[in-house]
Amino acid sequence: MIALHPTRTARLFGRIAAQQNEHPTKPRPVLLPSCPACTLRSERATLRADGRRLRFTACGHVFSLTREALLAGLAAQRSA
Repeated sequence: MIALHPTRTARLFGRIAAQQNEHPTKPRPVLLPSCPACTLRSERATLRADGRRLRFTACGHVFSLTREALLAGLAAQRSA
């Protein structure tokens, strides 16, 4: 598991929200921003309900999020 810094989490969540808002009527999921570890783009990422883990399905990388990282990401997502 890879720890994701709050700043990187904020950038990632902000990019995800911006991409999803850019293509809201697409019937298929829009590709997510690339994985911070390997730059592979995935159609799906899973955020655990408690917000502690983020998993990219294409590459399988799992990131651990601190409370601060999750809050920074959610704030960036809201402002996108």
